[in-house]
Amino acid sequence: MSSGKPSTPELPVTPEASEPLGFQMRISSDPRLLAVVRHTVSEFAAIRGFADDQCQSIALAVDEALSNIIRHAYHNRFDQEIEIRFRADGDSLEFTFVDRGEPIDRSKFCAQPLDGAALGGRGTHLIRQIMDEVCYERTSEENRLRLKKRLAAGTSKG
Repeated sequence: MSSGKPSTPELPVTPEASEPLGFQMRISSDPRLLAVVRHTVSEFAAIRGFADDQCQSIALAVDEALSNIIRHAYHNRFDQEIEIRFRADGDSLEFTFVDRGEPIDRSKFCAQPLDGAALGGRGTHLIRQIMDEVCYERTSEENRLRLKKRLAAGTSKG
């Protein structure tokens, strides 16, 4: 029988902040989607306890990685696919990018000097400065770039 009162739906139990969390997205290599990914990355970092400035830095590193994939692996073709895997586990965030573009030339990775005259080539330096781990590998047909950032003790927002 109904009591006449509308029932309130039960909300799911929120998992602990330290529980593993992950998802993935596939995007086209269209630079217009970079803003969407930056926002997603920033929010993902925020829900794991990173401070606002850290969220922005992590989003910048991810943006640089995606921009490099679009520019160098896909030679500015905007119709190619990029897979991004998001993973939060314990006190760290991990982003894995998978593309089927041209492999990177390891001799040019972070080879550009950081001086005032250089117009480009700063992205890889920036990524390495922001992230705690940067790992690139080429499989038979794919490039995989993994970026990892750890939450330092005492740096979360409170």
